Amino acid sequence: MNKKLLGLVMAGVMTLGMAGSTVMAAEISAPSDIDVYWIGKTLNNPWWISVADFAQKEADALGVNLTIAIPQEEVDLEKQVSMIEAAIMSEADAIVISACSSDGVIPAITQAKEAGIKVVNFDTRISDKGVIDAFVGGDDVAGAYKAGKYICEKLGGEGQVAVITGLLEQSTGVDRRAGFLQACEEYPGIEVVAEQGAEWSSDKAADVMTNILTANPDVKGVFACNDQMAVGMVNAAIAAGKTPDDLVLVGYDGILDSVNMILDGTLDALVSLPNLDEGAMGVKLAAALCLNDDYTFDREILYDCTLVTGEFLEGMTDQTIYEYVSERFPLRGVTEKGY
Repeated sequence: MNKKLLGLVMAGVMTLGMAGSTVMAAEISAPSDIDVYWIGKTLNNPWWISVADFAQKEADALGVNLTIAIPQEEVDLEKQVSMIEAAIMSEADAIVISACSSDGVIPAITQAKEAGIKVVNFDTRISDKGVIDAFVGGDDVAGAYKAGKYICEKLGGEGQVAVITGLLEQSTGVDRRAGFLQACEEYPGIEVVAEQGAEWSSDKAADVMTNILTANPDVKGVFACNDQMAVGMVNAAIAAGKTPDDLVLVGYDGILDSVNMILDGTLDALVSLPNLDEGAMGVKLAAALCLNDDYTFDREILYDCTLVTGEFLEGMTDQTIYEYVSERFPLRGVTEKGY
């Protein structure tokens, strides 16, 4: 595949009357011949819609042609593989992809690399780093650790807690579970009494939360490893007659629904996943790799995941909910998406 270069286009010659000087005015053309195939994970989660929106905004700013493809279901490996194959058939210059299965996409991504396509992996890792050119995402282990520490501290270091996990076929599911459990291990008085998966689904999380509360009536804190599941967790807690004083509940991602739950007091905190950064940086990396064959990204590019709480808590809060809303949802209440 031919290397794409930024060309200098002469815009004309301007003759200035000052000292009889002649100035050559040059204009740098936009790299509009770079074709990037952007593959997300699910249309059922507004976080993914927002990342796609920010990716498109960045592509427009750079003059990059962006094709966005997102499966309906997060577990649809077959659909995501077909999207990779479509990118190969279209002779895309780069693929930006979050893996719905950290292992399952490897054969198709390997074919893309063999076809000369640059591969930027974001958010959810592809297990084989040898088939990608760069990775950008949030530090999920550190983020989930913050969630666990917050719950343990709010409980005074004692009590029963539970975690609703996501898909463990994905690095995000593995890392968020690990970070939460790491924090809990630092508190001898904390007992993790339940750990159940809900596949990132709100409805499934509601059923899981109901089961947790039924089997463990003394549980005091629950961490949902994404905000779709946090919505189900909160709804199930309310249906079970629990009040905000009964449980410490924390989500992960930072969607508008979870923001509203913190503001109405039904969710205690969330860990924000950097949708703005991941969306923009994935496209930037793709453009940079296509334009510069000598660029290498041996290190992962990781953004901080902030702990967002209703009120500032010294030593734990990274952002208050009001700071977070101003950054991510400045048009909350004005537009449907809030940005």
